[in-house]
Amino acid sequence: MAEHAGRVDHVEEHTIQSSSPEKQPEIIVPRAEGQPENEKITGRLILAFVALLSQVICYENTLLIPGSLLSYINADLGPDPAYTWISVSWSLCAAVMVSVAGRLGDIFGRRYFMLCGSAIAFIGTIIGATGKSIPQMIVSGVFFGFAAGIQETYYACLMELVPYNKRTLFIGIGCVCALPCLISPLIAYGMMEHLSLGWRAPYWYMTAWAGVAFLLLFFFYHPPNFDTKYHGAGRRLELAREIDFVGLLLFTAAAVLFLVGLNFGGGIYPWASANTLVPLILGLVLWVVFGIWECFTKSKLPLMPPRLFVHVRSFDVVLAVSFVSGMFYYSVPVIWPRITALLFVPADKIIVRGAYATIPNLGTWVAGISLVLVFSRVKHERWVIVFCLIIQISLIGSLASLGVNGNTQAVATVSVLSCFVNQPLFLAFVIISLQIENQVDIGIASGILSTIRLIGGAVGTAVYSTILADTYASRLAHNIEQVVATTGFPKSETSQLIKAAAANTAKAYQAVPHITGEIIELCQVAVKSGYIHAAHIVWLSAMAFGGLSLICALFIRSPSEAQRTGARAVHLENELSPATMDEEK
Repeated sequence: MAEHAGRVDHVEEHTIQSSSPEKQPEIIVPRAEGQPENEKITGRLILAFVALLSQVICYENTLLIPGSLLSYINADLGPDPAYTWISVSWSLCAAVMVSVAGRLGDIFGRRYFMLCGSAIAFIGTIIGATGKSIPQMIVSGVFFGFAAGIQETYYACLMELVPYNKRTLFIGIGCVCALPCLISPLIAYGMMEHLSLGWRAPYWYMTAWAGVAFLLLFFFYHPPNFDTKYHGAGRRLELAREIDFVGLLLFTAAAVLFLVGLNFGGGIYPWASANTLVPLILGLVLWVVFGIWECFTKSKLPLMPPRLFVHVRSFDVVLAVSFVSGMFYYSVPVIWPRITALLFVPADKIIVRGAYATIPNLGTWVAGISLVLVFSRVKHERWVIVFCLIIQISLIGSLASLGVNGNTQAVATVSVLSCFVNQPLFLAFVIISLQIENQVDIGIASGILSTIRLIGGAVGTAVYSTILADTYASRLAHNIEQVVATTGFPKSETSQLIKAAAANTAKAYQAVPHITGEIIELCQVAVKSGYIHAAHIVWLSAMAFGGLSLICALFIRSPSEAQRTGARAVHLENELSPATMDEEK
């Protein structure tokens, strides 16, 4: 039957199909037939886009700002060895929440989920700004993570509203307009330098952003509501009963255990300890159980419909590329500041450290410009991704040749490299959104992609951090032994000198008997030499993973021209004419 359905002129409606033979709940799925070939971008759509963009800035702030302030927070409220969980909790909670929020948004509508995410972020900023202890700051990070998992569904919210053929363009515009969050580490360091509130000032800055984001969302974002999606009220409880609660429990448990194990390993506990291995193994086992459950469940609304995964070249391979790309994208903000702080930037140059930490983020802005001006017109997403991956691998190879005094080479290489990291991640959303069979699945498809990307980031951070720490410790010991052998320093005190070099502070060196200024200078050179060697191994490992991603990218199928129509999947509630609304009533 053909009717307006509250969203698109003269669309046909059909129901979701799954492996279950039971009757499915009716969900309106727009089809291109009968729609205008090129729909206009209305003023209300632009306002909704601004409201959605504010959510991106909000959740990126909660990722980048706390991560850049960890050492200062720990120095003020600690010391506490668990302080890194201020940031770890963000990744963990976001990875779990994004798929859940995407799926439930597909079913019940997105407006109130997004408002809830914005409110949670606002509360989290206040908890952090008033923090009195490291555990309280970790709670703030948990709030940030849950909020980010909801706000990350921005991609689904945006792509279902804009014309199919302009999805790449709008993602690029969003990147360009998100500059405030991309330079947020620099803003945070500037506030610390000039405001008496110290690290709390950036948290209050995030509070202001979160508050504005909530108001913009409340007034301007009105996607299809529940009644519009289902032609009337009274079905909320009916659909709620059909949700895949077992799958939800299995997915959440698997993700939490796996990510906790990853973050325990090599930091809080050794990789070979039971505290690390038990959650890791249990998480992996539960992933398998979850996959089997989703394939055979009788649930009418499975958490991750198997129908998505049968499309290997337009879904599965894209997920693989995003996982490996996420390993690099999310690990660079962790690895890069460590390397630059030790090798290139003095501890008393706070603003300079902020500038260095911002370099990788500015590449996102340049990537957005490239999407707007070039890649939204090229359309061959597979070859764009292949091109960007080749550039990445080549430049990572340059980083693997850095010397101790390679400041200029490092800055230039990372500046260019960061300009080609984001395109594969953003285009993955476009490829999947255009090629899924039913646009009703856009939330869960985007959510799965975001989860895979975030888990890839967690794996990458764990792998690269472990390589960096272990290789550095081994190389440092070797270098200090050479210092002892060439200077006549007492061999019996070698272990003490190694510990002092690992700390690399004046106080640590002065505690070593028979220490001299010459020995200290040689140890400092040994420290830098050991760290640059460890960084080389990290970059070489990243090259290997990049090669794997490149191979997968060659099998991606780009969307066809027929899938790039000027129609829109849904319309805003406040875009409907009064006459249309009267007809629906």
